[in-house]
Amino acid sequence: MYNRTIKRGVDMKSTFVMLKPDALERNLVDLIILEFQQAGFNILRRQLVNVNEHTILKHYEEVISRVSLPNFKEKILDIFVNQDVVILEVTKDDDVVSKVREFIGKTNPKEASPNSIRGKFGDDDMNEAIAQGRLVRNLVHASDSDESAQSELALWFKE
Repeated sequence: MYNRTIKRGVDMKSTFVMLKPDALERNLVDLIILEFQQAGFNILRRQLVNVNEHTILKHYEEVISRVSLPNFKEKILDIFVNQDVVILEVTKDDDVVSKVREFIGKTNPKEASPNSIRGKFGDDDMNEAIAQGRLVRNLVHASDSDESAQSELALWFKE
């Protein structure tokens, strides 16, 4: 069910989306994918992946280098390594990266638009997470630029 591929057009732009372990734990994968489809996004590829240390550290390399939270790297490893995620290649049009980011909502689910993925399904608050010394549970990651999208797609979809 998670390994479906749709042919992409020659000039079609796409982006990378990851449904994080908390989305899987809460059985929200199919619902989130349906939300994307109903909003007019096309899922070009999707795959269930068990996360290894190398891939997640490469994925979050830039974030780890700039975030000053104590034990941030270790917290990422604790949340992701040996856990399943669903990775997606998503398209809509030339501005797909910014449209997907707007669609998923702000990083802090408590601040996300009620019509966004994080606003509809989020159950956490970044301020509480920081106060408790943990990472926020925000269900989904999406690339923040065309360059990041291409890099993340190549990192995660190994063909």
